[in-house]
Amino acid sequence: MNQLKYNYVFLNSTESYDLNENRNMYCAICTRDLETFDGATVVTYPYDYSNKFVQALFFLHNSNRINRRINLPLKSLWYPGYFKNEFKDDKPLCFILLNRFWFPPEYFKWLKKKYPDAKFVLLLRDLMKISDNPFSKRFVGNPLFDLQMTIDRDEAKQYGMVYFDEYESKIDVPIAKDYPISDVFFAGKVKDRMEKLMTAYDIFTKAGLKCEFYLTGTPEDQKKTLDGVTYAEKSMPYIDMLYKTVNTRCVLEFNQEGALGFTSRFLEAVMYNKLLITDNPAVKDTKFYDPSRILCVEKASDIDPTFVLKNSDSIDYHYNGEFSPLRLLEQIDKELIIHG
Repeated sequence: MNQLKYNYVFLNSTESYDLNENRNMYCAICTRDLETFDGATVVTYPYDYSNKFVQALFFLHNSNRINRRINLPLKSLWYPGYFKNEFKDDKPLCFILLNRFWFPPEYFKWLKKKYPDAKFVLLLRDLMKISDNPFSKRFVGNPLFDLQMTIDRDEAKQYGMVYFDEYESKIDVPIAKDYPISDVFFAGKVKDRMEKLMTAYDIFTKAGLKCEFYLTGTPEDQKKTLDGVTYAEKSMPYIDMLYKTVNTRCVLEFNQEGALGFTSRFLEAVMYNKLLITDNPAVKDTKFYDPSRILCVEKASDIDPTFVLKNSDSIDYHYNGEFSPLRLLEQIDKELIIHG
């Protein structure tokens, strides 16, 4: 890692510029490995290093709610303090922007003038064909970026981007005293997956297995009162989701229609040694695949519930940091050399 050509500034928030927003820990957990690495700095949100008064002024000036009503001037005055450049050497900088972080294109033009040797990388962790995030219209294909990368293999080919595997740092998560707290765990937006989820639920419960399904975005006409199924308005805080994952026997994953990348559910199953049931055939091409610990199905009705009754405590994927964001930095460093 000491041989990286660039120092990396990871712009790493999913949040909008609103003071009272309830922050999810997902992005912070994913990049935890970078916090002790000298060659990277993680910006959780602009002015995250400042006192509460400065942060309050910044968020108010840049609030989406306020600026939708009246576009406040002089927001560029904040640009110099968006992050602290405290790197110990003089390597050129590389700024990495997630498609979940709201930055104005003008900020990157300002950065290019301030750091003429810097590189700019765009990471897409959402599918363009599924996401309703207008971010893609502002940045995808923008010549501001030297490298654009996506977690979906098909969209990488379609848009001429570079494919990258999802990343996540492994953190310590406690084991419940009454482990396991469920036999099968699923959490996510329903989207186009309700029929699959209900089919899987029926298979599991008829076999006497305890399900815990946490569903968001469920249409009212599709909600059924079922033991172990929670219909929620907001996503579960990610630290709570990891706790549920670590304390289940088996993780259930249904990919969104047309998605051909790895999800956090796959990464979590590998990192925390969990059985996994998935309809994503791409997992068969990884070194972690073994039919004794990953059941890959074409449709929900193919699920064999006896798979969950295996001794999940004996599962070991021999994970060695393969999903760490440090590996992502190594890939980006090489790709920047290739792409000039």
